[in-house]
Amino acid sequence: MFDNNVKAAGKPAIVLVHGAWADSSCWSDVIRRLQADGYPVYAPPNPLRSLATDAASVAAFLKAIPGPVILVGHSYGGAVISVASADSENVKGLVYIDAFVPDVGDSCLELLGRYPAPPSDLFTPVQLDSGDTDLYFSPKYFGSAFANGVEATAAAVMAATQRPVAAGALAGKAPADLGWKTLPSWYVFGDLDQAIPPPLKAMMAERAKATITHVNAGHLSMILHPETTIAAIVAACESAALVS
Repeated sequence: MFDNNVKAAGKPAIVLVHGAWADSSCWSDVIRRLQADGYPVYAPPNPLRSLATDAASVAAFLKAIPGPVILVGHSYGGAVISVASADSENVKGLVYIDAFVPDVGDSCLELLGRYPAPPSDLFTPVQLDSGDTDLYFSPKYFGSAFANGVEATAAAVMAATQRPVAAGALAGKAPADLGWKTLPSWYVFGDLDQAIPPPLKAMMAERAKATITHVNAGHLSMILHPETTIAAIVAACESAALVS
C-alpha cells in the first residue's frame, strides 16, 4: 500500500491517467506544482490495451492508496477513469482534461464517428500477434492534430516517443456503471482541440454535469496550461471538502 506523505495530511491523493499516444510524462509540470503544494500525486501507466483491462488496472492501483482520491484523465484516459471510478469507493471527484466521457454503450471510435472522418493515413497500424492492431499517430499529423500549440521541436520528440493504443481499446464500449453518473466532475476544455471535436467535448461535459473551464489550447491543455488543470483539480478537492 502506498503511504501518503506526512506533508500531505488532510489532502486527497491525486491520480493522473494519461491517454493514447502519450505516457505519464505528459503530467510533469502538473505533478511538480501539485507536489510543491503538498499533494500526494501518482501517475501510473495506462496500458492502452482495452477499455476494460485498462480500467481494471487503474482500479487496482486505486485500492493501494489510503484515503480519498481525485481521479484525473486526459483524452482516452477520460474513458478509463469513467469506468475505473465506478467500483472505487475512495474516488471523490473526477477531472477530465480534453477527454472522452462515454455513456453506456459508447466507444471512443463511435463517438468520433459522429463527426467528419479524419484523414485515412492519420494512423500507422502495426498488426499484433493477439489479432488486435496497435495504432501509432502519424508524425505527419501529430504536431497539427494531437499536439497543436506545442513548440515544434517538443512536439516532434513527443511523436517519436509516443505509446501506441490498441485499436480494440478505442472500440471498447463503456459499461452501465460509470463514475461520472454519481461523482462530481470537472472538465478542462481546450477550445482549439483538433483531436476531439469541441462540439463532442461540449456534449460529453454537459451530459456529465461537469464544471467546465475553457482555455485557449489544443488537445494537450495540461501541457500548454498546467495552471488551469491544477485549478480544476484543486477545485475538485475543495468542493468535496477534502482539504481543510
